[in-house]
Amino acid sequence: MGHWVYEFVGCPNTGDHQQIADEDEPGEVVFRERPGGLGIIDGFVHDSVDEVMIMARFRWVAGGDPSTVAPRVLEAAGEQLPPATDEAGSQ
Repeated sequence: MGHWVYEFVGCPNTGDHQQIADEDEPGEVVFRERPGGLGIIDGFVHDSVDEVMIMARFRWVAGGDPSTVAPRVLEAAGEQLPPATDEAGSQ
């Protein structure tokens, strides 16, 4: 199978755009660092797929600091972050 084209829509900061992806099939969420970086990311959820055209569409959910964006994007995708582990242990 060829490369997938990912279409990102709805991001207020970067607008709609497409990207060639190396993955075989799209996942449920994508996090992308904004151009210019500085640790700011945009989070997208899988919206639709066209297997004939090998294109996946992702819609924007949130942007900002990764610690706040990730939970919002995963919630929108119906997923949850793994529970935090207490390295000191609980007694």
